[in-house]
Amino acid sequence: MATKQLRLDVAQLTDVGRKREHNEDNMAYVIPKDQAVMAKKGALFIVADGMGGHAAGEVASEIAVDTVSNVYYQDDGDDAATSLLHAIKRANALIHQRAAENLLRSGMGTTCVSAVLRGNMAYIANVGDSRAYLVRNGQVKQVSQDHSWVAEQVRAGLLTEEQARTHAQRNVITRCLGTQPDVDIDVFPEPLEEHDAIVLCTDGLSGLVSDDEIRRIVAQSAPQESVYHLVERANENGGPDNITAIVISVQEVGWEPPSVRHPVLAGTNGRDTGDDTEVLGVLPGAPLQAPSIFENGYPISNPVAYAGNTQLSPDTITTAPQPVMQGVRSKRGRLFYPSLALIVLLILGLIGGGSYFYVVTSANLHADTHVQNAQALITKANGEATNHPSVALVDLANAQKMLRSVQENSSFSDAQRSKALSILQGGLTHSVKNAITQYNKQSSITALCTTNVTGTQLNLASTSLQSPAIAMVQGKSGTIVYALGVDSKVYELVNSRLLPVPLQLSSTATILGIASNGPQLVLLVAQPVNATPNPNLTYSLNLLSTGQPTQGSPNPSQLKFATSVPIDPKLLLHGQTPQLIASNSTDVYVVIGAKTTQSAVQIIDYAPKAGKPLAQVISFPFTFSPSIKSIAAFPNHQLFFLLADGSIQSLQFAAGNQAPTSVLLQSVIAQPLANSGVPFTWETSVPIVSTGGTNSLGVPGTMSTSALAVSLVNMVPHLFIMDVMLHRILELKTFGESVATSGTGAISTPTPKSTSTGGGAVSTPPPITLSLVQQYASSTLLLQGKSLAVDTLGANVNVLTQSSPSPLSNLVAFNPNLQTNCA
Repeated sequence: MATKQLRLDVAQLTDVGRKREHNEDNMAYVIPKDQAVMAKKGALFIVADGMGGHAAGEVASEIAVDTVSNVYYQDDGDDAATSLLHAIKRANALIHQRAAENLLRSGMGTTCVSAVLRGNMAYIANVGDSRAYLVRNGQVKQVSQDHSWVAEQVRAGLLTEEQARTHAQRNVITRCLGTQPDVDIDVFPEPLEEHDAIVLCTDGLSGLVSDDEIRRIVAQSAPQESVYHLVERANENGGPDNITAIVISVQEVGWEPPSVRHPVLAGTNGRDTGDDTEVLGVLPGAPLQAPSIFENGYPISNPVAYAGNTQLSPDTITTAPQPVMQGVRSKRGRLFYPSLALIVLLILGLIGGGSYFYVVTSANLHADTHVQNAQALITKANGEATNHPSVALVDLANAQKMLRSVQENSSFSDAQRSKALSILQGGLTHSVKNAITQYNKQSSITALCTTNVTGTQLNLASTSLQSPAIAMVQGKSGTIVYALGVDSKVYELVNSRLLPVPLQLSSTATILGIASNGPQLVLLVAQPVNATPNPNLTYSLNLLSTGQPTQGSPNPSQLKFATSVPIDPKLLLHGQTPQLIASNSTDVYVVIGAKTTQSAVQIIDYAPKAGKPLAQVISFPFTFSPSIKSIAAFPNHQLFFLLADGSIQSLQFAAGNQAPTSVLLQSVIAQPLANSGVPFTWETSVPIVSTGGTNSLGVPGTMSTSALAVSLVNMVPHLFIMDVMLHRILELKTFGESVATSGTGAISTPTPKSTSTGGGAVSTPPPITLSLVQQYASSTLLLQGKSLAVDTLGANVNVLTQSSPSPLSNLVAFNPNLQTNCA
């Protein structure tokens, strides 16, 4: 069986902080270069924070780092926790002896936090108040426990965490290396997962940077940037002490070999056996017990405490066996050597058989422990799923890893592997599906799959529709889907085929954009004036109405021109051209900007006047940064803009002296689970929740193919957003406002305030706030969205998706009122 190696990315930084008169008492040790040694013993990381006058702290921390690293890697034992314990005890004894030899160093000591990463486990040991943190899936927990006066008061319930952070005695520690001949050490076993991060640091960092800041910095950056930003943040918050930090990122976990685990003995030197020895609470061959107490979705690490009652000898840091007894020669009989040979053979046989039994027993205990811990996590997750489904999914992901480690390991018995597989296929799968359902329900997520959408595969090669825009028109016989190809032709979806629509336009005309106001299709058209190599262009808006198609006809519907309005060339300043259009009811909005940048734009509103559509022209200048990628219009002249950085802004167009503002959210919108819409099976990984977000509405990253759309649901305008990065459609409405309707059922809109080009001082109105109605997610059906269209009554949503460079694309359609989730 091939060995899966542990791969890490590590960064370390020491800074003397703002208190420059301090010596650099902090020391750190990072990872051995010998890969063979690392494969056997794992990677060792140490942070020590020294204390004591006359540079004694620097000496103590240096002894700690050198001794722990040397002793640990010279130890031939396979038990990493025991080797680490032994190494730290040696360092304590040596520091204590050196302090006794020099009065100037009397009382010197150091804190120490160490981590050994091997296979799929981390063994973390600490003495003092230097800390170890684990960052996983956007959450952080403190693994180590501070040995300080305030920490003990917090654990006793006499102080709160906030009180401890500012308490006058916060720097008083109750345990460290070197001040006593012996010391108690806490050891914390932690299972590792891919993309975990471990942070080791002194109190110069943890005392000034909150746990949440540590989580945010480590989760957002690679170790090299994270460690720099952590130290920088501590210095920004005051930095009165020296600061040392190590950030370790787990790129890939390995396997902990099912090797023999020796009992841990406490005696005169921690290794030799004798009358005073006793076996500490670790079963032979069994791993350190997984934690069973949980908080905020994380298991609280229970320390396995090791203590010795006598001083360790600092004279030797090697662990080579030493002779313990001199033999005495005596007169022997003739049968002595044959008898001795028989006895030796008998002993070897017993040892061999016992060793085999011991190895098998150890492996069985290892597998049984994993299964028991996984079952405990599943039971715990079942209790959390209703109120805290995201926490339940984290527990179920850990349970799945434990069960897989048994089910996939051929060294375990068939019965154990079969039991693990049975739990994976049964209890775990059922619990995961329930937690996914509860998470989607709480997060207002409808997972899209083949059971609640219709998909139409389109061949775009014949239509040159690689970068399409789509629009939906309410025809006399139902909703009609139109698409604009890069060949500047309009196509209609007929019987799963895109067919070109004949239009009464000249052969030299170019269609720049399409939109819909409900019953009509809106076209933005460019027409060359002359045939020179650089012809002048004129632009116009065209309203087209659909004719009555023949029932079952394979031909597209007839589009008839209702009106055509030219765009005044005076509005095209400094080489600006029409870029985007949007429509709502009777108004059509055009964004005019430069081809290279759209930061300074003109927005024109074409509205009815004197019974003529698009006769009234209102224009205002606006500035956006960065450029506009999509536009949508609510009634009452409320416009929404998707910018190139993914942010969304809004403005009340009729008030031309107002600047665009960010759109706020009533509450942060939860992100969809990984592989949303894909039914979970025991063979797939448990989806994990991505946390984070702000109350500003937007889509992540620069997504030029993301888009906005608007429809009316129960006469209330809803904004739809295509989020390409997270493979979802967001449906939102205005928070805390009602929309009045006229007697005809149409939304009443006020008369525009001005027909001028604007002017005067620019004011900033209060931002508009939207609330989430529903989000529709699928990691497969919405993999690469190109365009979004929603009918005017919100009864149907169409998303055109394409996997470039394939000419095949899908038109995904679904009813927003259909709340069926995928199993």
